[in-house]
Amino acid sequence: MAIADSLASLPFIFPLALLGLLSIIPLIILYMLLPKPFKVSMPSVMFLVKVEESREKIYSSITKIVKDPLFIVQLFVLILLTLAAAGPYILTYDTHSDESTVIIIDGSASMEVGDRFETAQRDAVRYLSRVNTVILAESIPIIVAENVSASEAERAIQGLSPKGVTADIGSAMSSAGYILSAKGGSVYVLSDFTSWDGLNPLEAKNLLGSGLNVHFVPYGTPTSNNLAIINGYLEKANGTYNYHFMVRNYDTGVKSVYANVTTTLPNGSRLVYSPLTVTVPGDDVETFVFKNVSRGTTEIRLATNDALDSDNYAYISIPGTQSASVLYISDVGTSKTLPSQIALSLIPELSVTSVGDVPENISSNYSFVVVNMGDHVLTGTEVDALNSYVSSGGNLVFVAGTYLESANQTVNLSKMLPVRISETVSTQAGTPIYAVGSDFTSGLELNSVYMRTYLNAETRNLTATAYPVMTMEGVPIIAYGPYGNGTVFYFGLDDHSGEDAWNNFASFPAFPVFWIRIADYFAGIGDISEYNVKAGTILSLSSNTEISTPDGTVTTNRILFDTVGVYTVGSKKIAVNMYNDKESNTLTPQISGLENAGGGGDLPELYEIKNNLFYIFVILAAIFIILELYLLRKRGDI
Repeated sequence: MAIADSLASLPFIFPLALLGLLSIIPLIILYMLLPKPFKVSMPSVMFLVKVEESREKIYSSITKIVKDPLFIVQLFVLILLTLAAAGPYILTYDTHSDESTVIIIDGSASMEVGDRFETAQRDAVRYLSRVNTVILAESIPIIVAENVSASEAERAIQGLSPKGVTADIGSAMSSAGYILSAKGGSVYVLSDFTSWDGLNPLEAKNLLGSGLNVHFVPYGTPTSNNLAIINGYLEKANGTYNYHFMVRNYDTGVKSVYANVTTTLPNGSRLVYSPLTVTVPGDDVETFVFKNVSRGTTEIRLATNDALDSDNYAYISIPGTQSASVLYISDVGTSKTLPSQIALSLIPELSVTSVGDVPENISSNYSFVVVNMGDHVLTGTEVDALNSYVSSGGNLVFVAGTYLESANQTVNLSKMLPVRISETVSTQAGTPIYAVGSDFTSGLELNSVYMRTYLNAETRNLTATAYPVMTMEGVPIIAYGPYGNGTVFYFGLDDHSGEDAWNNFASFPAFPVFWIRIADYFAGIGDISEYNVKAGTILSLSSNTEISTPDGTVTTNRILFDTVGVYTVGSKKIAVNMYNDKESNTLTPQISGLENAGGGGDLPELYEIKNNLFYIFVILAAIFIILELYLLRKRGDI
């Protein structure tokens, strides 16, 4: 009786499905059907006796049906499947709504001021629903948890910290819109709204449209209590490095503090220098110089307790004496020097060995091998030697030339190349090239480079191969990817000079910079700027590498330098600095217009939640079906 009362009070999403309970009637009739009657001759007295017997059989058959376990099982199967189809549910009340929510927390350096970030972390928990995504807005959006429960989202939020970058809040909001595009939901943006990269947050809100509930939750008030290192650079003079750094005082009064300097030498020992005195007038900037910086990693720290800590530090990395070697194979041999060979020879720590033919055995001691054979077609033996070198873990760079045309390729050469090459194409007007994103091309002006002759090629493996430079028609000009245990790099800009030069890239200042980056990528040797970067820089690696960061150790092939400090990538120490006057300026007020943009007030105390129960009835029905099959098998019916 209690079960019947419970079912009677149980709400259903599809109540019309309960009509399926009528299927019980044919089940009962089926069990009550008697065998088909047939005619026989009998005395009338016997007929009366038979009628009485048949009447007793009817009663006994009804009793038999009720007692038949197979009937009971099948009855329950019909009832349970019907109830499941009707969609039963129970109402509960929870502090978390059943909609999807995206929490965006500003991870910029200015959120470190006071208790802005900690308060945002505490408040973010109040806005969680039953399905949550958490995004840390850095120079790029970092999705730290996607479509998780409130408890999982809370753990993810508590593990966050502000970084030494400016946040791209607009991109983070666009990511939230994409995540909620199917079902809709709410977006909560927790930020000080003092600075940002990319789209203005208010404009980003308008672009999201009215389909999402976007709430801005602002934090913090302006303060003048900040002294910051806002820029710095290394200058080499007489074989030594001097570090120039600029310090800004955001207060109105003069500030004078010590700058403590410590160097960790390549052998691990430490040098502690006498502190520098840093004095800056109110609301002004002064430049200071730390001379004769030792090799290793150096930390400069302003001894001040102000509003923002990250901008009190500057880190310098100067590699110890390193050496690497490259084998340069060209059709000109040692008779002349090609532009790419000159660019590589200008790197002090790189030893360049030039030959005119591919050696039978290429030493694994070479950090990388450059093949620039122009019109000289490689023989099968030469290709096999190159194949063996790169398959064993070597790094191979092919510079474009007619020797790479499909008609001149062996099977192994075709396999090695990260592009599928057909023939050489020439055009009088020249074909421009475009960078589509890579550390190799970052900051290089390639739009003015024109190719009069180039190799017509196609992409080969979009999953494993990178194609950072292409023509407008999609012809890859630069490509690199793994091969065997090594890496093959295709450089589609031939640098043989003369009247028949294929392009004008060798005359650009970016040309030697590009080859320095090649050397840095394969040998860890390059310009000093490669060891000292600004927070927000992204580095792509040829393979997954264990990287030691100020926040811990990670293994990845793409690292975002977002925390001030020293990163260790292989044997390379990379210093990361904030150098961000926009974030250090603690006097910047919040963006105007937030009061009309929708604030994130307190949520209602309780939400009415529908908890579907259909799966319980489905599971019970499945159990009874299994029981039915068991009974049929036991009877010998199956």
